[in-house]
Amino acid sequence: GNGVTRFSYGENDEKAREFIAKAAEFKGFSVRTDSIGNMYISPAESDKTRKRIRIGSHVDTVRNGGWLDGIYGVVSGLEALRTLAEYKSDRVSEVEVVIFAEEEGSNFGSTMTGSKFAAGIYGEEALDRLKGDDGNSLREMLMKCGYPPYRKEKVMWDFSDVKAMLELHIEQGPVLEREGKSIGIVDSIFGMTTVEVTIGGVGNHAGATPMRYRQDALTTAALCISEAERIAKADPEGILVATVGKVAVSPNCSNVIPEKVVFTVEVRDKQEGKIKGAIKEIEEVIAKISEQRGTACGIQVLAESKPFRMDERMIQLINKSAAEAGISHQIMDSGAVHDICVIAPHIPSGMIFVPSIGGRSHVPFEDTDPDDLVRGAQLLLDTVLNI
Repeated sequence: GNGVTRFSYGENDEKAREFIAKAAEFKGFSVRTDSIGNMYISPAESDKTRKRIRIGSHVDTVRNGGWLDGIYGVVSGLEALRTLAEYKSDRVSEVEVVIFAEEEGSNFGSTMTGSKFAAGIYGEEALDRLKGDDGNSLREMLMKCGYPPYRKEKVMWDFSDVKAMLELHIEQGPVLEREGKSIGIVDSIFGMTTVEVTIGGVGNHAGATPMRYRQDALTTAALCISEAERIAKADPEGILVATVGKVAVSPNCSNVIPEKVVFTVEVRDKQEGKIKGAIKEIEEVIAKISEQRGTACGIQVLAESKPFRMDERMIQLINKSAAEAGISHQIMDSGAVHDICVIAPHIPSGMIFVPSIGGRSHVPFEDTDPDDLVRGAQLLLDTVLNI
């Protein structure tokens, strides 16, 4: 009933990785992990002269998340690799399974951290810049976990050696179920910007301070949050979304006027210009409300990713494979961001969705029909064979 909580670099993450590594090594595959925590599984005797086809996703979750998000793509990739090996396919020497670290951003508020290091978006400076709620940096976390010192050449991909990238994932939304389709082929992935807002008020006794004299950080934040929702709802296309999913109140006591509130605002859309415009409008209205109510405010960008359209050849290849298999499918957008949108600007990439029951995800009730899970994994293998 509590779902799955498996943060990168935590105890449950380590257990999952150990289980996957043992399953891979049992089949004779080699396993390596870089200094950021990205994990790679490949045949022990890979053909170094051939470009790699990488299949990947993540195993970390949000707090009290679902059992399929991320890890479904990892175990399906491993199963595809095992099947190629068992049938002695020539293609097996090209395939490598990737597990990206810290995709959800649950530790540091920055999504797709492992893939951003792999793509060179993040470098050594990010090791100290990214910090958790406890104040500890990513570098300190990695050192605590026993990872080797960061070396860019060991983490960043040489994209000239990679032929293609594929990611299989649950949809995390209601579209496929409502359309009665078993497979979604991703066309475009939304971009995202996450900002952290800090409102500073004046803490005081809840009973002894008249309402007209208060500088309440929480009521100020509440008005700001409401305005962020209003701005998103005003999008004439009905596509842009804004979410406040994390709020911290200090001192968080029933009889003390809140002195400080920190919250995040996450804006997503398929057009970068609309994301920037909404963030600018939200920042301006937060500053205005804070000034009117006599509180201080500070805003900093935590994470950004640009909207991206997937490779047309890969879309058509997956579409052809699904049609030949007789699977009901459709081409669709992804409102959720994924590791592949960081990798896709560099190499031909494709993404496959399977339906989420009730459109639910990031919650304990996350689930997918077993037949659809099998269809997705089989289509992943078929696509690998057809690249």
